[in-house]
Amino acid sequence: MDWKQYQREVAAFLSSLGFDTKVDETVHGARAVHDIDVTARSRIAGVNQLWVVECKLWKRPVPKERVLTFRGVVDDVGADRGVLFSESGFQSGAKTAAHKTNISLTSFADFERDFSNEVAAARARTLDLRLANLMQAFNRLWDLPQADRESAFSKYCGPSGLLGLEHTSHAVVGVTARISQMRQALEDAQFGRWPVAFYPLDHDGFELIEVRMWDGLFFVVEQTLEACERIYAHMTDPKSGDADWRDFQSTELTELLRKIRSTRTST
Repeated sequence: MDWKQYQREVAAFLSSLGFDTKVDETVHGARAVHDIDVTARSRIAGVNQLWVVECKLWKRPVPKERVLTFRGVVDDVGADRGVLFSESGFQSGAKTAAHKTNISLTSFADFERDFSNEVAAARARTLDLRLANLMQAFNRLWDLPQADRESAFSKYCGPSGLLGLEHTSHAVVGVTARISQMRQALEDAQFGRWPVAFYPLDHDGFELIEVRMWDGLFFVVEQTLEACERIYAHMTDPKSGDADWRDFQSTELTELLRKIRSTRTST
């Protein structure tokens, strides 16, 4: 593997963790212009994050001077974190130079093991916060003046959740129950209790879909959460008319669920 391929593999792994990555990006700092091996951007809890990454596929350990130079680049571009990859290790002085800073020294294998869990946990916390806020928003509908409350619930277009709740104000349990279940799935995943259960919006009370990896869990939770947010927005929009919640669910999630169910039917 050459150093260009090394950069691409690092970028690809960061992308799999949810980062928006670029290879060989030119970044303007406060004092100079820098050519960065890999930049990785993300948004966590509404805050933009920038990581700058340097990849050293050398035959010798990275010295202290290289780490100090990299620290200067990280500071100059205002990055939140700097990650220096080396497959040949680091000199002791290099490790000292990175101690108690926002610089991480690692190999690709160590990074995969250590940071994937860290980034996944941060992403899970962000999703859980969105889920909690949406649950509170649904609960606050009950505190609206009667006319506004009745108007909001009359425009609920989501699944009823339980038989007999259709066309009643309590039909929103079809969404709020899923919100609670998604929060539980994220908690189970963070504690390593795999596989975790995922209940789609049109869950029939018997179906169980098991998710075994972070990537799959993030996809189904994010897509379902966005559908729930659209249902809420529809309820609280004075100009909204008739709608079907299926129109608020992404075609990607709908197609995934169709494939899962068709596979089960054919076996």
